[in-house]
Amino acid sequence: MLHQNEPFPAVLQRLLQLCDTYSFPRGICETGISFISLLKADQPTTVQYGIFNPGICIVIQGSKTLIYRNSTYNYGAGDYIASNLEMPIKGQVTHATQIAPYLAIRIAFTTDEIASVALDAKFKAFGENQLTEGAFIGKTGLEVLHVLERLLQLAEDREAADFLAPAVKRELIYRLLTDEGGARFYNNMLLHHDAAGISKAIQYVKTNYERALTIEEIAQAGGMSPSTLHHKFKAVTTLSPIQYQKQLRLQEARRILLTDDMDVTSAALEVGYESLTQFNREYKRFFGLPPLKDIRAISNQAKESPHADEMLKL
Repeated sequence: MLHQNEPFPAVLQRLLQLCDTYSFPRGICETGISFISLLKADQPTTVQYGIFNPGICIVIQGSKTLIYRNSTYNYGAGDYIASNLEMPIKGQVTHATQIAPYLAIRIAFTTDEIASVALDAKFKAFGENQLTEGAFIGKTGLEVLHVLERLLQLAEDREAADFLAPAVKRELIYRLLTDEGGARFYNNMLLHHDAAGISKAIQYVKTNYERALTIEEIAQAGGMSPSTLHHKFKAVTTLSPIQYQKQLRLQEARRILLTDDMDVTSAALEVGYESLTQFNREYKRFFGLPPLKDIRAISNQAKESPHADEMLKL
């Protein structure tokens, strides 16, 4: 039975026990519920590059850092990191052991789901906040953890989960909107980003990242002027639209080199580069090593810590 005033660590301990029923050493584990997955690392990782997927990731044990621009944001047990945008990011697991691994629970959300709950619950806008970065860190309330606990218990019954999980997910969103950090969650996940047209602009860049884009056509896709696009795009993603496109290209080129057995020249052309020299220069500037040396280093690291790169698919 859940108690309103129970110690915060007690809920985390029960969640740990529920996660322990899934036997996987590290990486990502799917549950019996389509929108919930578990993430585990049994040792600290080096800085990893990846795409931050829309949703919320609640840390149950261990800690991690998110690197934005030149700033490092630390978060650990009881904290969450959330975003309604797909953003190129980098970060690393900082505290994890085989006895006490880093463990987090990821819940995939859409802005439509959040908007539906806010509308049905008759929430009003929480005030006019400035446009903020797309990914943000917050404290998880007890009620949120209680609902999460019920979801993981529900996952043990596949038949019941298919029918009941969507309703419990709506309750989870409601609790996120009404706990202490609800105003920030609402404004970051829903109000400003969609109202600013940034989601449409980002989706346009993602869909067309491999070809040359102009600020004017990206702005048109987002329904705003080029100057407004540049200001709001950078406020949310920390990047200009062209920088965002460049990072998508480099991330995809790295993925191709790792998984598709393609040479550097072919990978560069595949993601839209016309100059191999420019590709090599920008790749080294972003990842710290030329393509071949970087792929070799990742391969060596993978032998020591398999699936470490999956920890950024949040």
